[in-house]
Amino acid sequence: MADQLLPDRLDAVIDALVARGDASAALRDPELAALARVAADLRHYPSRDFTARLRARLERRTTMTTTMTSGPAEAGHSADYAMREGFTTVTPYIWVPDRGLADFLVRTFDAIETSVGEIPGHGVHRELRVGSSMVMIGESGRSDVPARPVAFHVFVEDVDATFARAVTAGGTSLGEPEDRHYGERAGFIRDAYGNHWYIATALGPQSLGHALRTVTPYLHARDINGYMDFLSRAFGAVEETRAEQPGGVIPYARMRIGDAAIEFGTADPMPGAYFLYAADPDAMYEQALAAGAKSLSAPADRPSGDRIGFIEDPVGNHWYIARPV
Repeated sequence: MADQLLPDRLDAVIDALVARGDASAALRDPELAALARVAADLRHYPSRDFTARLRARLERRTTMTTTMTSGPAEAGHSADYAMREGFTTVTPYIWVPDRGLADFLVRTFDAIETSVGEIPGHGVHRELRVGSSMVMIGESGRSDVPARPVAFHVFVEDVDATFARAVTAGGTSLGEPEDRHYGERAGFIRDAYGNHWYIATALGPQSLGHALRTVTPYLHARDINGYMDFLSRAFGAVEETRAEQPGGVIPYARMRIGDAAIEFGTADPMPGAYFLYAADPDAMYEQALAAGAKSLSAPADRPSGDRIGFIEDPVGNHWYIARPV
């Protein structure tokens, strides 16, 4: 691409951005990087805050992260800032209409609520600790705002007892607890809001429990290979394992972003929301757009005390790319 004239290279970048394809290579081209970032903004024109965002970006002298595939420290996840206690690089943010999900987590997993507060115009924000993990919940307070159900792999000491509590708390069985071939005794639950909970107890060293925290997001997509490639380009996600069957079906895969693991399986998407800590949210936001994400809101300092940019990935998941201000 570097052998082409600059206008031709820019045309190729614009074509890729419009098609939500991969334009991340442009950010490593010194001549093209600034134009690519402007093109990414222009793709969403007109928007109410477009002029202010463009002016701020041109005035703000930043250096883009150019190595996004060498590991967490080089992918905008360096430890030169402090995440809040208990949080990891990726934390699920589950949207529901009311406080019923928080009650379900307390009754099923002995979750402990660590924070609750009103967000003007957005309802109630809750944070709960489940074992070694944190879970965020947004309660819209409106029945006309649909929930965004997602899936999780959860490790507990006694899957049978936890499964029984989940059913008592209003969950529906998707599969009774039994010993599985992958080294876990596991049972599957759907809660009242449609979230899937893959509850497991490790049976031996082949279990994944040693590699995971209590709660790990389990993302679904029809094209797992393509989606994992996007996460690598957008967030510097590093692949840890992948099992592939004939026909391209991937029953299980795992990547790591910073200190957080994410699991995958071939299935219809369950688009949800995830909070992603980054050393430079502005750079990672632009990297995600260049990789094919859709902008929902440019990075800005928020009343919560974080600088956050919002994007939607090709599967429909929302990512809140953040750093404490």
